[in-house]
Amino acid sequence: MENQYTKIIPTAWIVAYRRKYSNIPFSSEIFKELDKLREERFSAISDQMLAKELSPQYEARHKIIDKYIALNHPNQILEIASGFSSRGLTMAENSNVVYVEFDLPRVIEDKINIVNSILNQLGQTRPNLYFEKGSALDYDLLFHAVKHFKKEPITIVNEGFLRYLNFKEKETVAKNIHKLLKIYGGLWITSDITLKKLLKVEEDLKLHKKTIAKIAGIDVDKNRFEDENQAKAFFENLGFSIERHSFMEVKENLVSPKKLNSSDSTVNKLLDSAVIYIMRVKN
Repeated sequence: MENQYTKIIPTAWIVAYRRKYSNIPFSSEIFKELDKLREERFSAISDQMLAKELSPQYEARHKIIDKYIALNHPNQILEIASGFSSRGLTMAENSNVVYVEFDLPRVIEDKINIVNSILNQLGQTRPNLYFEKGSALDYDLLFHAVKHFKKEPITIVNEGFLRYLNFKEKETVAKNIHKLLKIYGGLWITSDITLKKLLKVEEDLKLHKKTIAKIAGIDVDKNRFEDENQAKAFFENLGFSIERHSFMEVKENLVSPKKLNSSDSTVNKLLDSAVIYIMRVKN
């Protein structure tokens, strides 16, 4: 699985680049460390692929997930395909939280080095922040990653992951997460309800540059849901109940639109069709 998906890894650099226009904690620090690896690890990325105009959407995605993590008061969090997100670094500041980041080996190796560098500069530690290697398509590896948790409710998080998977693979991941939640209890928060409507918005704004296809050879357009009816049916048929929230809920908390001089109408278009699902196992 590592061989099949390593080509996707450079897209995590692009996400980190877009987050640097936000005020998400540690986003600038992580990108500064990550950018040192650009020539060595991410040479496939050209400046034309960056589309910083999408930054408000990526900032909102992070913040809407954070909002609902906080509202559900979790103390055991598993982030799947964590990439170069700063969420674990931030949330593990709370010593009562056990946070596990799970991603492909090459990503985790770079992430550990980046986190250690930042913590060393700050003179801090995060003994409750763990890093595990693997693919969420492999249940055994996923189950191994939660060995740090007590048999108490967990929160599973992912953003920007399922879009790379075809529908059969999405189903496999969802079933694996369902198994974990049956054991531990808790919930799954995902922003990966990627709709074809949102793709149309990006095209209308001339921001959809087929970046992923260029870098990874994956046509993610084929992996998108036709609409929310299809998305809801997909997850409900796999045994989940769904609570839906729009990215628009955090619009007023965004700082990237001002930094990028984005118009209000552009920001609205980027956020209006984007949602997160909070999912629990049906009784």
